[in-house]
Amino acid sequence: MRAKLSIGFEGEVAVPPREARSLGLAPGDAVDVAAAPGAFLLVTPARPGRDAQQYFAGSLASLTVVEVIQFIFTALKSGVLLLRFGAEPQRSGAGAAEGGELRRRSLYFRDGQLVFGSSTDACDRLGPVLWRQGAVSWADLERCGALVKAGRPLGQVLVDEGLLTPAQVYAGVAQQVKEILLAAFLEDEGEFLFLEGPHDESNAVKLPERTRDLVLLGLNNVEQAGRILDDLGGRDVVLTRTVDPAGDTKEHAARLMLAVDGRRPFDVVARDCGLGLMEALRQAAPLLAAGILVTVRDLAPAPEAEAPALSPPPGTLQALGTPSKAGGPFEAYRRIFRRVHQALAAVDPAVGARLNGYFERLSPKTRPIFEGVRFEAEGEIDVARVLANVVATGLYKGAASKARSLEALEALLAFVLFEVKNILPKPEADALLREVGRMQVGKA
Repeated sequence: MRAKLSIGFEGEVAVPPREARSLGLAPGDAVDVAAAPGAFLLVTPARPGRDAQQYFAGSLASLTVVEVIQFIFTALKSGVLLLRFGAEPQRSGAGAAEGGELRRRSLYFRDGQLVFGSSTDACDRLGPVLWRQGAVSWADLERCGALVKAGRPLGQVLVDEGLLTPAQVYAGVAQQVKEILLAAFLEDEGEFLFLEGPHDESNAVKLPERTRDLVLLGLNNVEQAGRILDDLGGRDVVLTRTVDPAGDTKEHAARLMLAVDGRRPFDVVARDCGLGLMEALRQAAPLLAAGILVTVRDLAPAPEAEAPALSPPPGTLQALGTPSKAGGPFEAYRRIFRRVHQALAAVDPAVGARLNGYFERLSPKTRPIFEGVRFEAEGEIDVARVLANVVATGLYKGAASKARSLEALEALLAFVLFEVKNILPKPEADALLREVGRMQVGKA
């Protein structure tokens, strides 16, 4: 918070009413005050007969969330880690600027192990977490949310309505705590405070993973999110959609598409639609590759004249070692596209036309690379033509042309795998995705 400081009599501290209520304080209550000169002031309810609570605090610009949590679990600390993200809103008088609430997460540890977490982000609540897991539909979530009241939380409502068992709700709470931690790893702006000591463990849960394993998973998420954000243009980028979700679009992707409005930053959209940043990035990647989502800055008018068909100079493909059936990464892509087409055609015989829709949505910059390239019968696709087109642009030479061609094929594959999740039932889709992963590394 940002507030005006009142300097009064010795031993008196002024706390804004809202913050006093959150601390459980009434006028005249005693408090413990800890301060770091010029940097930090901590006010907590007094604890008679006990020493002042130990703590450490700082900025996430100097220590990342990962580094702070690594210290907590390696030192076997017990206590609560308070995290505050985003820029400080301006306040005037007793009122706050509209939308100025800071985003906060609290993580509770016992002997270095995470046992509970809470968050002010709506996407971190139990309902959205259960929805992302596939445990409940969004429609059921909205219906049951209307039945929540004091003394009857959402988990109880879901059990009473026969949608989940108590064991499933408990597992959902454990997953919620885990996701609150993992989401915190993706934050890079804000402040932290760790209060060491015992805390209320009435809501503590037993997570299946140790904190060390969660940190490794969090680091992997940070790396994956970083790659997608680099392609996206950052978490503040504004996206818009080129088409509305089709009737068979999976619920997560459809909800992201509908939330994208051409006005709000991506990270705000990700939280508001219930996906959270990491899942929203995973859903956005294939949609961006397919041209279904585009950045507002890329919405420049397309040139009136169509790009001419490209032809490489004689002998170019042979000189570059164009893929043949002998092997190589290009051949791997050809085999993958054929295998995926075969699996999808068993469910939708007209899947070829659906996959070829990708080429109709390409940007003017990318369209020449796929000139003359389409999914043919049995899923065959002329991957060599992609390389020929890249060479013919004259923008890439030697190894660079191969790299650009493989990058274009990877973008096409992202769209195709997005369609796998849309068309196939989840068990079959997951099995096919695992098979594709093995094919990419030459193990299938």
